[in-house]
Amino acid sequence: MISMTACVPGMWTYLKSMGAPVSYIGWAFAAFPFGSWLASMYLKDAPLAGIKSIARRSDTEPEKRGRVIRHGKVGKPFSRGMYAFLILISIVGNCVYALAPDPIAVMGGRVLAGIGASAIVLTHKFIEFSTGGDESMVRSRMVMFGAVQATGAVMGLLIAVVVALLPAVSLGGHELTSQPLAALVVAVLYFFLLPGVYMTYDQLAPKKEIIDLVDQVKGEIDCAPSNYMSAQRLGCLVPAIVYERGQARPSSLPDVFSTAVILVVYFLCNNLIVGIEVAHGPLCTELFGWDALDISITYLSFVVAGVIGIMLSLCLSDEVPCNRRLFGGLVLMFVTYGLMLQPSTPKEQYIGFLVIIGACYAVCDLSITEIHVDKIGEEDDPRITASNKQMVMGWLNSTATFTRILGSIVTGYIYSYWSESNHASRRPYAVYGCGFGVVLLLVMMTIIFYKRFQFRSLENMVQPPDQHLKPQVINCHETVINVPAGQTPQ
Repeated sequence: MISMTACVPGMWTYLKSMGAPVSYIGWAFAAFPFGSWLASMYLKDAPLAGIKSIARRSDTEPEKRGRVIRHGKVGKPFSRGMYAFLILISIVGNCVYALAPDPIAVMGGRVLAGIGASAIVLTHKFIEFSTGGDESMVRSRMVMFGAVQATGAVMGLLIAVVVALLPAVSLGGHELTSQPLAALVVAVLYFFLLPGVYMTYDQLAPKKEIIDLVDQVKGEIDCAPSNYMSAQRLGCLVPAIVYERGQARPSSLPDVFSTAVILVVYFLCNNLIVGIEVAHGPLCTELFGWDALDISITYLSFVVAGVIGIMLSLCLSDEVPCNRRLFGGLVLMFVTYGLMLQPSTPKEQYIGFLVIIGACYAVCDLSITEIHVDKIGEEDDPRITASNKQMVMGWLNSTATFTRILGSIVTGYIYSYWSESNHASRRPYAVYGCGFGVVLLLVMMTIIFYKRFQFRSLENMVQPPDQHLKPQVINCHETVINVPAGQTPQ
């Protein structure tokens, strides 16, 4: 997580020093999630060393010389050598980024760093299978793992702030500014991590009997599957919280239509955040004359505001339904973007804009994940339900990954177009106007589908008070019937 965020704030100043056009910033941002996505596509289905199968497979599925066919794919188990190799790729990627002679090398270094950072998927699997199938332990450990990842994202930005305070260092005739120094710090951290991972992998890898026990007790692991670097900004913290609290549960009736709507809402929300992340560096440099230090501090406030938004949402989740939290977050974002539609923006107002948008997005992210899980649908077999969770949450991850890659590139070109001399005067309206239009669309969608965004599981499990069964009232009255003598009572 540190490698993902440490080089983000000052990336534009680094590219600008090489003479790169502003459109390159989008490609540089997209490089890391693209490399992470490439590696995650294989890592998420690959077994660990000593484990024949993590994914469910039939007993009649063939095996050939230690290689296992899983869902039509053939793969080799991962060993500690592969784990160490991924860490080496991270070291090489950060060194390439630090010593890059041109913008293309900068992008190549970020791709390699993303590939190496995807080794965290294997760490996710270690945690899943270290619990012996205890569901409560899995969920609590995944929340702790998400908290560590969120802390890593913040620590990466703190490193960016610290190195921005340091003077440039000369290394072999190559002047290292804040960005190369940040990348080298990450490479050193990976270097110290390498021997520890290599020597303790055998002790961490779960044994076959543990895997068999977990498979017998739970089948598919029911925990947050969205732990791929290409998708999440704070790791698996948000989905892990949703699973651990147990508020969003699969309903008895699947709702495919609401799931599709949620994916569209999530796609548009992520586009807003991607646009802010990509345009933050060039915008602050050109409008406010900020350097890498100022950009790093404000970007840190943007991420910390997201953590605060998650805490705020957790405080409200017991009292405020998820559809109301989603609607309230979007309305506040709509108002904030509307206030930014002006020819010039004071820097104090822009910092407030970052804080409000960062917190509101976290509130919406948590609400969307809750609704998304609730719409999956519950099957008779718990294994099938868990498998459906993995699949549907995979759709949410793919949506976020696609947005971070494609949205970054498109944002770079849009900002480049409105930065030309004949369009520069209308750039604030273009930058904030796009976000304003997207949020307006999101608010309208939330109004239209407001009822759809309620928890179906609560509707099915809890009856309204007026539909409760009332106790049967039996009135026993002593009745005296006088029957004339000689007649039989009817």
